[in-house]
Amino acid sequence: MQDAAQVRSGLEELAALVALSGGAAFKVKAYRRAAELVHALGDQLSTLIEQDRLAELEGIGPSLSRQIQELWNHGTSSYLAKLRSEQPPGAGELFQVEGVTPRRLQVLHDALGVSSVEQLAAACRAGQVRSLPRFGDRTEQRLLAAAQTWLAHNEEGPRELLLPRARELARALLHDFAEIGLEAHVAGALRRGEELLSELELVVVGEASTALHQIERLRRVVTVDAERHVARLSVGLPLRLRFTSRERLGNALVAATGSAAHLAQIDARDVSLRERPFADETALYGALGLATVPPELREGRNELELAARDDFGDWLDAGQVRGLVHCHTEYSDGRQSVLDMARAAHALGMHYIAITDHSPSAHYARGVAIDRLKQQWDEIAAAEAVVPIRILRGTESDILADGSLDFPDAILEQLEVVIASIHARYRMDRQAMTARLRRALSLPLFKIWGHPLGRIINHRPPIDCDVLELLDTLAEAPGAIELNADPHRLDLPPAWIPAARERGLRFVISVDAHSTRGFGVLDNGIDLARRGGVRTGEVLNTLGAEEFARAVRPRPG
Repeated sequence: MQDAAQVRSGLEELAALVALSGGAAFKVKAYRRAAELVHALGDQLSTLIEQDRLAELEGIGPSLSRQIQELWNHGTSSYLAKLRSEQPPGAGELFQVEGVTPRRLQVLHDALGVSSVEQLAAACRAGQVRSLPRFGDRTEQRLLAAAQTWLAHNEEGPRELLLPRARELARALLHDFAEIGLEAHVAGALRRGEELLSELELVVVGEASTALHQIERLRRVVTVDAERHVARLSVGLPLRLRFTSRERLGNALVAATGSAAHLAQIDARDVSLRERPFADETALYGALGLATVPPELREGRNELELAARDDFGDWLDAGQVRGLVHCHTEYSDGRQSVLDMARAAHALGMHYIAITDHSPSAHYARGVAIDRLKQQWDEIAAAEAVVPIRILRGTESDILADGSLDFPDAILEQLEVVIASIHARYRMDRQAMTARLRRALSLPLFKIWGHPLGRIINHRPPIDCDVLELLDTLAEAPGAIELNADPHRLDLPPAWIPAARERGLRFVISVDAHSTRGFGVLDNGIDLARRGGVRTGEVLNTLGAEEFARAVRPRPG
């Protein structure tokens, strides 16, 4: 066969079939990463196979190496053939489409003979899927969109990396560079905290030709283009390298971090400035009479005017957050107990935690019915007796279709934190959605507007609503805005944060955690806040426990 694209397709099918058959998660992950690597290798794959060097690459052991060689030579492998024989035709391809569950896959095959993603898309377009048991119009629309996304992915390049994965990869690269004696610094879109990364960029102190020779031997590096100073990483992303002397490190970091618009603004103030050597960024900005602009603001808006009158002394950092907000437990769709979550928060140095399990109508997430609230509150009180931090009683209350909240006032008044979020009916038209949210946000109790626009990055677009009107509504009522640190959400999107700040609204940086591992996303929320220019005093959970509890209490008193 000898086709890298087909090898990649085979590995992705292996990952899907292993998952479908209930195989180990680490095997699924290994096949997916191998598929990304093969895509990154492209024409280089043949050379590595011919020289029997696949096992030199990161994440490719003897077993994976054999699978790739079989796929390369024969178009399939004995293991792939075995897994295919155990499932309906086309299952490995179809199961890669978001929303295709094992049950749906079987129904699609038995009722419509669907055995490929192309056939699934065609059946959806023909209106055949909506008539199947437990499907319907909306499921058909979602499956069509997901099938089209899958088909586009297989025609285009690799997926972009979410911010946390890109940050993890950058840390690993810095470690690798240090191991071979190279000093490197993160730059580019990652340093600015952008949520999706199509490439990474590092500034390297040293002479290019010598350093490139060392870099091409790293296991995470597949190929190196010495002329363009671009390496191809095993995850499929390009790594842009900017080499500099120590005397010009400041110049290189500014040039490699700021957007084109930001650099144009610097040139407009002093076109010769970037030609002078600066060992650090502070010296370069200081030569312009400016404070050092935080990397997250270097987008070419008004940051230089701001730096002319502001020293950014109240710039937010993770150490200033004193409480973890928006935490789910086993009472709804979380995986751990109240006590487990509280202990983990205390171990991180937090002063308080807000337990905000889902409300009753959230059947998809085992929402907490009113008759179970008392049991949860008793458990919170018992946990508070053994953990030296405050545990606040809360809810993530669904905003219902009419804009009401999913608990009666008598219950809401007994809670200490109310997060009001949309979890259903995302496709209401702009007018109806705006009216729905306007009613919820204007309610006279203090509420935190949870993941405000409901986006799931790369999967679900923001809801259609008049955001400015809703910010005006919330500014006139008791409430704050959540900056959701879940890497798939990062919501409120940073483009809207300045408008919220202009209206005097305050923020809560939340972890939206469903286990203690979920606490690790806090840095994403800090990045999100910084990109919007949020300062420490605007974030409610930088307050101490009692001050925070008073600030967010649903009813004054």
